[in-house]
This record gives sequence, structure tokens and C-alpha cells, in this order.
Amino acid sequence: MQYLYIFLGGAFGALLRYWISFLNPEHGFPIGTFIANIIGSFLMGLLGSLAIRYFANNALLKKGLTTGFIGAFTTFSTFQFELIKMLEHHLYLLLLLYAVTSYLVGIIVCYIGIKLGENIT
Repeated sequence: MQYLYIFLGGAFGALLRYWISFLNPEHGFPIGTFIANIIGSFLMGLLGSLAIRYFANNALLKKGLTTGFIGAFTTFSTFQFELIKMLEHHLYLLLLLYAVTSYLVGIIVCYIGIKLGENIT
């Protein structure tokens, strides 16, 4: 049964990720991937924090949301591919900006999600 939840969550996450990918320009800062990964980082922090209290009795829903939806919605592999393409095109400043902002903002919003989840009663 857990596979069904993961499959359904993954289907919705992948579809939403596909729609957001249209925001990516041909060249330049890949805003769609950035947005997907930042939203996913926040949601992982929030849901990871809420899972302790609210999903303890429904592990299937937790797996569907985290492994399925967020796993399909976020995209580390596309992020890495985009960094390599920037490197190949000698866009060093853009590469650095994208990598640093993705990592730092991702960590910050994940932390905010955790803290917000801890304060939800």
C-alpha cells in the first residue's frame, strides 16, 4: 500500500515540477528549478517537523507526501546538470550565484519550515 501512496504523491509532484520547468529560460538563471527546490526544502522541513506529531499514525500519508510528492517535485539531478551547463558555457559568476543561493536559501527555508512546524499545534 505504501507504494500506491508514493506513486500518487510522486505523480502530483512530477506534474507540478513539469509545469514550473516552463519558467526556466533557455540561458540564464534557472528560476523554475530554483523555485521547485526552495519550495521543496521548505516543505521537507515543515512536513518533517509535523510528521513527529501528526503523521505518527499515518506513515503512508507521510511517505506519499515526503518521498512521493517532494521527492518528485524537487530535482537535485537537474540542478547539477544546470550547473555543469553553466560551467561548459563559461558562466562562472552565474554558476556561483545559482549554487550558493540554492544551497543557502534551501537550508534557510528548510530551517524555517522546521521551526514553523514545531510551532503549529
